[in-house]
Amino acid sequence: MLIIITSCNDQQSENSLAGTYITYAETDYGKMDDTLFVHKANNGENIFQIERRSGVIKKLDGKEFPKELITETWTLEFDPVKQTLFELKSGKTLIWNDENKTLQLGDESFRQIAKKNN
Repeated sequence: MLIIITSCNDQQSENSLAGTYITYAETDYGKMDDTLFVHKANNGENIFQIERRSGVIKKLDGKEFPKELITETWTLEFDPVKQTLFELKSGKTLIWNDENKTLQLGDESFRQIAKKNN
């Protein structure tokens, strides 16, 4: 019985993970808006793909420079016990908070704004 309940909770958490996440930061040196698009990869169990789109506006001496767009794509494995996504190539680790619907990447917290049904 415990195995069935744990399996259902893991599947529910995994299904909640897919979606769109955003964060925004502004400092004296610039502004950054960041979006993560998360979806299951190749119908693989616990395998996800994340496309990260970042927009960066640098500031120097009060002057803002044109927005730079940066796009990255990662393939990650989800650990349902630790509630983490781990990317083997570069070692990125994202922490999933199912209750708050957020992903934590280093000191950046991304909040889910749209859920994707897989």
